[in-house]
Amino acid sequence: MCLAFAGSNTLFSQDPLVEGFNNPPPDARARTWWHWMNGNVSRAGITADLEAMKQVGIQEAQLFNVNLGLPYGGLEYLGEEWLEYFEFAALEANRLGMELAFHNSAGWSSSGGPWIHPEHAMQMVVYSEIEVQGNHTFSSRLPIPEIQLNYYQDIAVLAFPKPKEKVQIDGLDYKNLSNKIRNHLVPDQKKIPYAAIINQSDIIDLSDQLSDDGMLKWEVPDGEWIVLRLGHTPIGKKNRPAVKGGHGLECDKMSKKAVDVYWEGGIQPIIEKLDTLIGTTVNNCLIDSYEVGVTNWTGDFDREFERLRNYDCTLYLPVIAGYYVESGEVSERFLWDFRRTIGDLIAENYYGRFRDLCHQHNMSFSVEPYWGPFDNMQVGATGDIVMCEFWSGGYPFFDSPKFVSSIAHHNGSSIVGAESFTGIGGWDEHPATLKTIGDKAWCQGINRFIFHTYVHQPWDVARDWHLVTMVPISIA
Repeated sequence: MCLAFAGSNTLFSQDPLVEGFNNPPPDARARTWWHWMNGNVSRAGITADLEAMKQVGIQEAQLFNVNLGLPYGGLEYLGEEWLEYFEFAALEANRLGMELAFHNSAGWSSSGGPWIHPEHAMQMVVYSEIEVQGNHTFSSRLPIPEIQLNYYQDIAVLAFPKPKEKVQIDGLDYKNLSNKIRNHLVPDQKKIPYAAIINQSDIIDLSDQLSDDGMLKWEVPDGEWIVLRLGHTPIGKKNRPAVKGGHGLECDKMSKKAVDVYWEGGIQPIIEKLDTLIGTTVNNCLIDSYEVGVTNWTGDFDREFERLRNYDCTLYLPVIAGYYVESGEVSERFLWDFRRTIGDLIAENYYGRFRDLCHQHNMSFSVEPYWGPFDNMQVGATGDIVMCEFWSGGYPFFDSPKFVSSIAHHNGSSIVGAESFTGIGGWDEHPATLKTIGDKAWCQGINRFIFHTYVHQPWDVARDWHLVTMVPISIA
């Protein structure tokens, strides 16, 4: 019996499945988010962190730089010293046979920095309107819509007969993405009285008659008219919670040019500093979940709309301001096309462009493709590694694993990543409790845990208290 047992144990130990479980290959090992907190970083801490990760089988650290109110540690994001620390971390990871990834910007949402100026920031439609009486020559400056950051560009000036009745488009701030995001909107099917409808044939495009200083000269036909001036201005959203040196305007998600400007200021310095470590040890760049609100215009939106939808949107723009054009059905269909174009442009020019730029430097692109004004499947298709998230705590949060698993399978990807066991606050959860949450995640299709979180510890306070110098600090 002893011989038989010994023989069966030998056979068991040679089982490749068992061997793979005991010593998984790098692709099958867990990852972790590695948070550098508000510029508090040290070389000794980097080495200790990575060696500890290696010891417990973590294959990759995904670097985030965040500010959650801790005293500033003096290391400025993208500064020369910060780049040297990043390079040192990559060299240490290489020494240990590990990999590094990094979030594309400071904070965890989304892609912004001080090198993004208002013209390349996320944009929104703004408008002003006046009533004009007919049968006279109108010559006056049109009121400028409310603008932000001292940046404004006109889109169009349109005139149309004043409707005899005004009927509000229900949920307009959702439908034109001016204030809120809500996917899967149901078109309003209420009957719209004819007196509330503008005929497209009655709309006059006066854009070419507006001077550079906002003067409009127009021979007004008979009747009462609305003159609608539409333009775009930055929404003013900034990346968060960003550290010093990395906090600034979010780039325009619909503009390939803006994404290129962002890359040049925020990613290229890392590539140049790390050189051959990029695409080898540092081989993955990440965009976290979309948490930067609405946007509904970009500089060439009208041209892109026509390319994607095969018609000119100009004479439908009063719908954005709440007017019905042609009919209730036509107006709702235009709003659907409007939102669809925004989603298409974000997928193509933000996520797709980021993927292409990553590939140019032999990096993979990881993405959490949700919570934005776009089609999750379409955005997920841009990622080499599509990720979701699930939260632990008293009320576990499972919002994204199933559909992200579906995206990965649809794309033919064998990896479904997850920001795993995310929590805010307490560190008092027992592994036995966490296991049930993890088991549920596995059952929903996840096969790569990326633990949230491993916070960088720059000081060896656990063993060498005598090395810590206590100095007074203040938080401004």
